[in-house]
Amino acid sequence: MPSRSLRFLLAVSALSTAFASGAFADWPPFGQAIITDGGAQVHSSIASDGADGAIVVWQNQPIDALNIIAQHVRADGSVDPAWPRNGRGLLGDVGAIEKQAGGQVQPVVVSDGAHGAIVVWEDLRDTVSDFDLYAQHVRADGTLDPAWPVNGVALTLAPGNQENPILVPDGAGGAIVAWTDQRSGAGALDVFAQHVLATGLVDPAWPSNGLAVSAGTAREEFPSIVSDGAGGAIVAWDDNRAGAVGFDVFAARVLASGVLDRAWPAGGRALCTITGDQGRPTIASDGAHGAVVAWTDGRVSGTDHIFAEHVLATGSLDALWPLNGRQISNAGVLESRPLAVSDGAGGAIVNWMAFTVHLNMFVQHIKANGALDNNWPAAGRALSNVPRLESGAEIVPDAAGGAVIAWADSGDIVAQHVLASGALDPSYPDSFRAVCNLPSEQGDLALVATSGGGAIASWTDGRNQNLDIFAMQVLLAGTVDVTPVTPPAIAFAPAAPNPARAGTGLTLRFTLSQPARTNLALYDATGRRVRRLLASDARPEGPQAITWDGRDDSGNQVRAGIYFARLEAEGRVAAVKFSTLP
Repeated sequence: MPSRSLRFLLAVSALSTAFASGAFADWPPFGQAIITDGGAQVHSSIASDGADGAIVVWQNQPIDALNIIAQHVRADGSVDPAWPRNGRGLLGDVGAIEKQAGGQVQPVVVSDGAHGAIVVWEDLRDTVSDFDLYAQHVRADGTLDPAWPVNGVALTLAPGNQENPILVPDGAGGAIVAWTDQRSGAGALDVFAQHVLATGLVDPAWPSNGLAVSAGTAREEFPSIVSDGAGGAIVAWDDNRAGAVGFDVFAARVLASGVLDRAWPAGGRALCTITGDQGRPTIASDGAHGAVVAWTDGRVSGTDHIFAEHVLATGSLDALWPLNGRQISNAGVLESRPLAVSDGAGGAIVNWMAFTVHLNMFVQHIKANGALDNNWPAAGRALSNVPRLESGAEIVPDAAGGAVIAWADSGDIVAQHVLASGALDPSYPDSFRAVCNLPSEQGDLALVATSGGGAIASWTDGRNQNLDIFAMQVLLAGTVDVTPVTPPAIAFAPAAPNPARAGTGLTLRFTLSQPARTNLALYDATGRRVRRLLASDARPEGPQAITWDGRDDSGNQVRAGIYFARLEAEGRVAAVKFSTLP
């Protein structure tokens, strides 16, 4: 068996080969600009293109009207030239739709299984006060499917608001969509579902305005959905049917035929009905037509922890699991917003945020038999060792029993990889890997898995003084058997003078805690490199100063505008923002 040193060198060589191959080499270091045409581009959602790229959709907010836009970013980091430069508008004839305040908002997207995507959004075209749900199919070549209505197909036109859509592929080019529904009147909230076919038709076997998944006298909210692996779906939600006792967690199985599975209890299977509030469930497939559901649980007054339960394909609760769920967290007094993905072996990996001193990210593995993985910390694995404000997480499986988690960290987008063993990936910094850490604000994150344990993230970005959409490849997952190398700490001072005028020069100052190979480059607001100042240069420990003359790599004076300096020293990355004047 090779020595640990040899295994480390082999791992580094493999990663170097992957990057040299071009699969990930062309992604700009602060992310690829998906759209930067002014206005406000927000609420991105992301789906795999089936070829290690992604289709990103977002809500476009120009001055005169709203639209839902989609764009394709390829595995090499380039925006697909076959698609329109600023993305494909999913309302093919916006002029035919009366422009109402609010328009089309909150898009969500899943793959169509043929390198395109199905997108669902909330829509006000039919009334000034009530949201309905519409869907559209954008094909792999960036065109709208001509079999579908030009402005999308209505999934429901029921009275009241239909909001917060979630969806999963049906395995046949269509999708099953669930949402919260107010058709029963003011203050009421139910869960409904609908099936849109690959042909662009609402499935005629389903009720025309959606199937009532749970429509009792209680308030049902925060649904989550996962495919049942048989053309249907399992939906979980919380509701207060027990009255003063608090909110509980339920689940139901929706069959491909458009009816609720009659083997499950009418009104849904109760997953937890213990005293106290249980809410905001998250759901992951068990790989056997059932699901693992996790939620925030307040059964102990004054605290919130994360619990999980396993519901079988038959609608029965798994007898191996504790009644009312297994507690899987104890990292903080207040823990919330769980997100679950399958571990590939009948269990789940669950991420949540916990208030310790700050809001921090944690993750835990619960096995198929309902036991916590003994190799993981009993209270959950902390994903970061820094006391910063961490929120807005997304999680995807790494296809090897672990998971990649990304989140917003004090205005940056960062990621961490937890291995199936419960250890953090030693090829990542022990705090996290920076996905985008510009001085401007980044947030509103979406994440989708790619092969090889990686992911693509999309987010709303304020680097251009507008709200734009950017995307970035989260680096390949590292080997499980390497000796960690502690990179040097770096401190990057503000650029001076700022703004800089043409011909006056600009000084970039930084400090290294130890000697290191260092890269320093300048980028414009779109992420395009304009000047490389250091290229793996050996720099000593201590303060450093590099002067830039205002010219690009070709020797031309750069235009006035916003720029970023990116400093990298053997795994540590920092950035500063500055501007230039004529």
